[in-house]
Amino acid sequence: MKITILDEIKIEKIPSGSGIIKSSDIYYVIGDDSPFLFSLNSDFKIIFKTPLLETDNFSDKRIIKAEKPDFEAIELIEKNEIVVFGSGSKSPQRDVFMRILLKDSLIVERYDISDFYSKLRNLPIFKDSELNIEATAYRNNQLFLFNRKKNLIIRFDYTDLLAYIKGERAFPKPEIRHFFLPKINGIEAGFSGATALTDEPKIIFTASVENTDNAYDDGEILGSLIGVIDISNNTIAKSFDYCKISNAGAHLKVESVTVEKEIFPGKTKVVLITDDDKGNSIIVTSLLQW
Repeated sequence: MKITILDEIKIEKIPSGSGIIKSSDIYYVIGDDSPFLFSLNSDFKIIFKTPLLETDNFSDKRIIKAEKPDFEAIELIEKNEIVVFGSGSKSPQRDVFMRILLKDSLIVERYDISDFYSKLRNLPIFKDSELNIEATAYRNNQLFLFNRKKNLIIRFDYTDLLAYIKGERAFPKPEIRHFFLPKINGIEAGFSGATALTDEPKIIFTASVENTDNAYDDGEILGSLIGVIDISNNTIAKSFDYCKISNAGAHLKVESVTVEKEIFPGKTKVVLITDDDKGNSIIVTSLLQW
């Protein structure tokens, strides 16, 4: 498996890029300390921004760490819906779920998911762990949430999960798979981004390594990797393929991945977004082969 970096584009006025998806010819981007959903054209220029939170007192800079919703996970649901999750790493500030309907104008629904995140934290597998939802992927009505440290993939039937979030049904039972990811400098990588392919039953994920011992604080960026997990036959495979993401010796903190084009099975053009923990966002276009 290998990844070839094609181009890098610094995105002005998007702080701390944490998630990216593509729908038709538009890219949608979130930042973990920004209240906006940014719409970008195919040249990665901002063409619109939609407030996801109240912005009356926002000065177009970065929301302070203690108050930010920590939007980390974004995914396209079919062709007309986007979901965004706060990380849940601090409650209640980060217990937020956004549902954005792609109509003539974007319709934003906001939900407090403190109860949902509390139920996840109380699952036995979260013992000696932390809740920190960093990514989500969707395929065939299955929604996959990626928790960082420990590295868990939590799968729900999306229709059931949405009904629960809306208060229309009981908490749906998830399927959970614990992964052990490669280490850099002795520190295990943590899930940071994900998306599902359309033509193949696979999830592309990214993971990064920071020299920190908890889900709240940032640390020295040590590197990132990208991988593929098979989800055929309605299962989550136990194994995965991966490679490190190198860039002329620089350590990239890759936060998210989306598919620009599925060229053929085993070859896909992907778009990554990175965050240097200083408020800068860089788009990285790449060719992934496995």
